Amino acid sequence: MLGQINYLAVVVAGVGGFIVGAVWYLPFTFGPLWLKANPHLLQDMESGGRWQRYLVALVCSILQALVLALCLLYAGRDAGLGTALVAGGLLWLGFTAAPSLVDTLIARRKVAGWLVDTGHRLLAILVMAFLLTAWPL
Repeated sequence: MLGQINYLAVVVAGVGGFIVGAVWYLPFTFGPLWLKANPHLLQDMESGGRWQRYLVALVCSILQALVLALCLLYAGRDAGLGTALVAGGLLWLGFTAAPSLVDTLIARRKVAGWLVDTGHRLLAILVMAFLLTAWPL
């Protein structure tokens, strides 16, 4: 099944998801709300290692696009945009939103931060699903 993947499409979709995150957390989007919910992270962000964290985020985004591409291949090559968006949404709900909400509640973190983070993850996977569908696997 891995031989059937269009890896260029996967990289483009992964970069697209990464760009969603870059825009999502800007000072004029959800960045201030996220920092308000996670004030301890501001000092950590200024301590260095920023580019390494961005590189890890990019690699993980490409990995997420690869897994989504595999799921879409499993659904069938004729699966359209609607199927891709539903698959992305279900993967997000079951493997991102639900477990991260549990983590947030157990760690007694602010739900506002969870909303910002999971909103980003939902939009990113939907963008990846769109890109993978627009650029056939």
